[in-house]
Amino acid sequence: MLQTPEEYNNMMKKKKQSTMLNRLNRLTGKGTYESFDMRCMVTGQFAVGKSSLVKLLVGDVIPEGRHPTDGISLHEGRCGLDVQTREWILINPETYNAMDVVYNKVLMTSNEEMEHNLKEKSDQQQASDRSPSGSKDDDMVNPGVLQQSQAMALPLPLNTSDNLSKQPPAALTLPPQASSIVPLSRQQLKQKMKAKMTKDEIRRKMEKVLKSGKYKMKVGRLIFWDFGGQYVYYTTHQTFMTYRALFLVVFDGSKGLHEQVPDVLCFPGQHMTPTPAVFLQHWVNCILTYCKAVYTGIPKILFVATHKDKVPKEDIETWRTDLYSGVEDLFKDHEGREHLVIDNQIFVNATDKTDPEIDVLKKAITDLTFQHPCWGEAMPNASVPLELEIANLVAKGKQVLSLLEVEELNAISKVSVLSNEELSTFLHFQHSLGKMVYFDTPQLRGYVIISPLLLVEVMRSFVTDIAFWPKKGLIRNTFERMSESGIIQRKDLYLIWEQKHFSKISPYKEFIFDMLIHLDILSEQRRYDTNTGSRLPVENFFVPCMLTQRNDTRFMTHECTPEKAISLAFVFKGTIIPPALPNRLISACLSMWTVKTYEGKQLLFSGFVGLSFDKAHDIVVCVEGNKILLYIVHATSNGLIVPDITTGIKECMYTTLERISEFYKSTVSSSSQKLPFHIEYACSRLECHINEEAAFTTDEWICDKHEIVHTKDKWNIWNQDQAKEECEINCQGLQEDALNQIPSDIELQRFSSRCEETVIRELAIHLGITLHEWEKLRSDYEFVDIVKFRALVTWREKYSGRFSNIAKALQDMDLTTHTLCQVKRIRKGHCVINEEYMDLIPTDEILDKLAQVIGVVSFQLGLELGLPITSIDIIQYNNGRDLVAQCKDILFQWREDQRVRPTIRVLVQALVNVDRGAKCLEEIIKTVGVKKYTLHEEVEEKKEGKIKTLLKNLNPFQKKK
Repeated sequence: MLQTPEEYNNMMKKKKQSTMLNRLNRLTGKGTYESFDMRCMVTGQFAVGKSSLVKLLVGDVIPEGRHPTDGISLHEGRCGLDVQTREWILINPETYNAMDVVYNKVLMTSNEEMEHNLKEKSDQQQASDRSPSGSKDDDMVNPGVLQQSQAMALPLPLNTSDNLSKQPPAALTLPPQASSIVPLSRQQLKQKMKAKMTKDEIRRKMEKVLKSGKYKMKVGRLIFWDFGGQYVYYTTHQTFMTYRALFLVVFDGSKGLHEQVPDVLCFPGQHMTPTPAVFLQHWVNCILTYCKAVYTGIPKILFVATHKDKVPKEDIETWRTDLYSGVEDLFKDHEGREHLVIDNQIFVNATDKTDPEIDVLKKAITDLTFQHPCWGEAMPNASVPLELEIANLVAKGKQVLSLLEVEELNAISKVSVLSNEELSTFLHFQHSLGKMVYFDTPQLRGYVIISPLLLVEVMRSFVTDIAFWPKKGLIRNTFERMSESGIIQRKDLYLIWEQKHFSKISPYKEFIFDMLIHLDILSEQRRYDTNTGSRLPVENFFVPCMLTQRNDTRFMTHECTPEKAISLAFVFKGTIIPPALPNRLISACLSMWTVKTYEGKQLLFSGFVGLSFDKAHDIVVCVEGNKILLYIVHATSNGLIVPDITTGIKECMYTTLERISEFYKSTVSSSSQKLPFHIEYACSRLECHINEEAAFTTDEWICDKHEIVHTKDKWNIWNQDQAKEECEINCQGLQEDALNQIPSDIELQRFSSRCEETVIRELAIHLGITLHEWEKLRSDYEFVDIVKFRALVTWREKYSGRFSNIAKALQDMDLTTHTLCQVKRIRKGHCVINEEYMDLIPTDEILDKLAQVIGVVSFQLGLELGLPITSIDIIQYNNGRDLVAQCKDILFQWREDQRVRPTIRVLVQALVNVDRGAKCLEEIIKTVGVKKYTLHEEVEEKKEGKIKTLLKNLNPFQKKK
């Protein structure tokens, strides 16, 4: 049974996830230890006391006055839970030792035989351990040292015969910029890097920890993430959310749930009054949208009310009851109700450590932590040596490693070496745990962020509230421009990263920049020369989440009207869409289409964007309540909207939303989660909506508000079969506006390629081309497809020909005019190239191999890729009958063209349009792989060429080859 592309992709996705799980299980099979770590993510509206509450819980001093959080503040290694007694333990941060945490974790689950053997050996070596060469306390573990991230461990070696090295640990001396600018060879890395852990060193470390006896106290870590509550951060917070956490949603209990929050706009597209209830709904929806469902009812969301001190003592209990009754009512019908912990009714004074309800809160956190399935979960032992090495680098201030460095660090280990599969699984799993940041895509897989704190710094370096802007200067100006237009230039962002407190970002700025684009935090701004239409180099980038201005233009009332537009909605569950989702959708749209200018303003506002698709069609995306509305607007009439364009835009938007929604899912989990949205189609007045499923199963639908009858055929415009060559039965042909257009080179090429030579010959004569002109073209060009195209170009230039002229000539010849309809269609071919590769620029190797298999359609391909006829003529002239050379020059010139981003996706569509198909490209990619294209090879070729030229000039007697 044949599979559809979608079925095939789903099968490959499940197979990949299954492979990941199998690899992880193989690691687990080598031995495990129990890991006790819990992230407590403290969220909520701004200025409700989140930071004060966190400081109180971890034992910090609470400062006077309000101190807003810039982005995210992490509190690690400050408190934990006794696994046996459940007691809350505060920890002295000065006792922190990143390496000791790993040893503690392993020893907490060591078996009795291992303990006996290690104790026995520790007694034998006690004297040497106390020798003058080192203090007996040098490596002792404080039981509460909990700051280092979760670790994986290797079964401990008890045999001391293979004491491979007595050398002290060597620090990694490779400077950060070395790997980000000039990658070192594997041999150079070996000379630079030395493995620090040996079996004997691990054994001796364990013996000393055991000798102290403190390992007996099993302590799990609590790590608090304090999320800034200002709106501007709501797009970046989701990057760090995970089901492997406990969430605290904090709100001001001294205010009514429906009392207006002053001096704040509501979320984009929300016309309700901003209230504490709105923010509670936002955070619940946000958490449940971005945390994948692995365990039923996980993650848990605990509600915590603050500012109890602002309520009269005699009214506290009554106020508490009413307050939580309102919360219960707010979420009584919420589909995520099983995640919510409301019954505790916690109401605290977050500035008073003596408040008895702080202990109630601690107990609630303790109970929920011990109930969490990730508390005490088995972690694989196999990769402890590698994690120890990385932990040591983090402790020394290292934050990023190249993938080559990680591979080399693993390969030269004196304790355990992971296979390539195990190392890949290790990186993916650590990413899913939030310990590292590793995106396995061609653009980003070259680096691993080993300290996620760096990503927090990256986000808040430019996505930040006005309270944290510099008071004056160039950077202040950058932030002001961003808040007004959402635009930042690459050089401005690099300037921000040159500041002292962001200095660790700067060496990896290109990698970080690519990562921000991958996360849709940044998107490039497309600009075109108004005279030539050529695409200009990208200088500006959009940061949609920094936009605060709302749409104040007349575009929606004057242009996006029922007479000119059609619409559908992506409808989300709940009443509030997490702002990150529409912001990231808008960001993705900006990288695909050009922002439209209307009445002198760019149509880019908070929660709203207007885009130009072509001269006739515009796209509008805006947020309204729990819907993301998509409009297709025609310049004159919605009856002229091209169905293929509509279908293509809808599919593109759906795929993008799907990608954004699934982005946060772990690559090692096979669990599935339904998408958080569904599609509804708008009525002809653009106001009422019908569910997509009902739209195609109901013969007639009468919208409630206008009582207008709609048949199910109305929705066909959104769902064209793009693989179908023929028009629909009820197709009326090109409309008046389309007929009045002058056909482009690409349109003439598509039309001529679908007609036989005799048809085009007769048509050309009907249009005014003489028989002599036809015969001359026939003798000048070898391939008949080029002759057919040239004849129509000659007619267009000679008579300023329009589509209407072709249509009339076809009618005079008693031929169908629906051939012209196909010119406007977007053809869709079968392609199994991985989606993550589609937006990459093809490398030299890919283009070289593709040039060898394109054949006689190189001319047509050049036109489809947008090259001018004159450029293709020059290429053909310079290369004579060498088709491979012609194809190569066409492909390389296209890649250098600034009018379009030369991606694999564009190349696939062009191959489909010239009837070559994408199979040849699929096979090449399967053979040579895909990597990020750089100008490195091009630069080297130019250098080599200059050297050859110089040598020739030095030797004037050298013969020309």
